[in-house]
Amino acid sequence: MSRHSKHSNDRMFFTAKERADAGYSKTRKEVMGTDCFLPFGFCGLSLKAPKDPVATPDGHIFDREAILECLLQQKLDIQAEQKKFEEQERRREQRLQSAEKDVELKELEAFTRAEQGLLSQDHRHKRALEQADTVREGVPEKKLRRGELLVVDKSQLRAKSFWTKEFTPTAAPTEVKKVDATTKCPTTGKKLKVKDLIPVKMEIADQKLMDQGGGKGVYCCAVSKNPIIHQQALLLKPSGVVILESVWKDIVSKEMKCPVTGKKLRGEEDLLKLERGGSGFSAHNDVEAKSFTMIRSASGDNRTQQGHLPRAGYAGLH
Repeated sequence: MSRHSKHSNDRMFFTAKERADAGYSKTRKEVMGTDCFLPFGFCGLSLKAPKDPVATPDGHIFDREAILECLLQQKLDIQAEQKKFEEQERRREQRLQSAEKDVELKELEAFTRAEQGLLSQDHRHKRALEQADTVREGVPEKKLRRGELLVVDKSQLRAKSFWTKEFTPTAAPTEVKKVDATTKCPTTGKKLKVKDLIPVKMEIADQKLMDQGGGKGVYCCAVSKNPIIHQQALLLKPSGVVILESVWKDIVSKEMKCPVTGKKLRGEEDLLKLERGGSGFSAHNDVEAKSFTMIRSASGDNRTQQGHLPRAGYAGLH
């Protein structure tokens, strides 16, 4: 019997503790920082500052040209998949009709034989009918004379060999499912149409930074002129003006009209929370990156000094 020990080495496998000590199965978790996210107001498709920004009903900002091109490509892909689905259904209907015709022909042949009195319970008659069927199908019964050799057609034998590439059976094609004809948002995957896009007027805070391609804090609130980095921003749908949530609570919510254009607001249904830029703070960002390694590492070998496992070569982490 094996020893009941944490490091018993007379088994054919290693425990999870032994593998972790040896440097295998190491999992690392790390909260993603602000460099892993797009700055506020950047297009989710082109990854650049949009020339003509629009917002989806979920608050994601895209460049109008990029999102229209994406929705158009989705429609073209849907049409192509729809044609494949229709062709698949047409072939399936043809196969069903062919199977029904084969059944009808067999029934008609059986009826003809019964009508002409060709059926008999005598085993000799049944054997004669079976032989007639084989001759009719083009496979006559071979009878050898004394001392005659049987000539074998090797092409028929190869037809049953699965390792011959000319006769290897092919798998059935993947079945095409019924296509959903609705276009979707590339970020959230929810239903999205062109008429759902809302125009956005972005106020530029740093024109020099904008000329260089944009970055964090390139856009600002239309009222307070404070750069929007990771703060919650709101879009006023009637006017397309972007303001901070704190400005809405302190100023705009009291008068219920756009402070820039003067258009009246009906209520919170005219507000849209925009997707804000991520940051390295855990309060704003809970996205984690995980790495799982199945290799030996130098650090793992240096940690294990028990000697129950060999010091193997390593690659990768240091």
